[in-house]
Amino acid sequence: MYYIGFDIGGTAIKYGLVNHTGEVFHKGTFPTILDDADKMINQMSAKVKKIQANYEIQGVGVSIPGIVSPDGYMITAGSILSLYHMHLKKRLESAFGLPVTLENDANCVAIAEQWVGNAKGVENYIVVTLGTAVGCGIVINNQIYKGAHGAAGEAGWSMQESLDYTQDLEDNSWNFTSGVIVGLCRHYQHESGKTISDARMILDLASHGDEIAGRVLDQYYDDVAKGLLNLICVFDPEVLLIGGGISANQSFLRHLSHRLDKIKLHHRSLNRLSNDTIAQVQPCLLKNDAGLIGAVYQVIKEKEKEMNRSSL
Repeated sequence: MYYIGFDIGGTAIKYGLVNHTGEVFHKGTFPTILDDADKMINQMSAKVKKIQANYEIQGVGVSIPGIVSPDGYMITAGSILSLYHMHLKKRLESAFGLPVTLENDANCVAIAEQWVGNAKGVENYIVVTLGTAVGCGIVINNQIYKGAHGAAGEAGWSMQESLDYTQDLEDNSWNFTSGVIVGLCRHYQHESGKTISDARMILDLASHGDEIAGRVLDQYYDDVAKGLLNLICVFDPEVLLIGGGISANQSFLRHLSHRLDKIKLHHRSLNRLSNDTIAQVQPCLLKNDAGLIGAVYQVIKEKEKEMNRSSL
């Protein structure tokens, strides 16, 4: 059986054909149209029809930033303002002519990692995705924790620094400080006066002795490590997995690990814990495919529920 997965991000939409075991085929990407929902849906529909010409598709899973109600209504959608307060599930099912499931993007990564990734056999874990913003999927006793209003895991909204009430305090949140890729680039631009849009360039500059890049990265590792340890202190997971493109960078992982160890060493209570009583931080296994794999898993589960109901 084949399904189509979409992973809608703030800059690009990834898609692929996924089978019932989580293997991904025929992957592709196209730019996200932030200000025109109709054009975005038409682009997605064209991809579905193209794949349908060669495969029998059972359903479509969509991973998307923001708060998604159980019926597929978008309460928020990250930076994609045109999708706010839209019943996106109905719109997509009408456009595709197929069953559609919608799920928050970080939750999709968490679901995928438990299905075929680094959280197999783990019942309590957290996935943090670092990209355009910070996403957080929380799994408690094998269930995605969504909270009373479906907003659990919006870790990017949490405030990181001292409060300045003369400005929008969201500018002080994890989503806007140097703890995310966009914030890292913004911080470097502010310090150096140079325009830069790719965090890999900052990593490369730092490795070649650029003083500003080194200082900005030092703050970045502090911000990320603080955020991760705060989540570990609140939820006490078995493991915390990091996703997003930067999680594949070995230099990033090495420096982050050192910074986590440094903070724990200088924190009286955390320093008393042994490694087997505090969650280890590890990279996700599935990298850029995780979102669409997790989205498809939701479709598979919905199909199974329908079959079980029809057999009663």
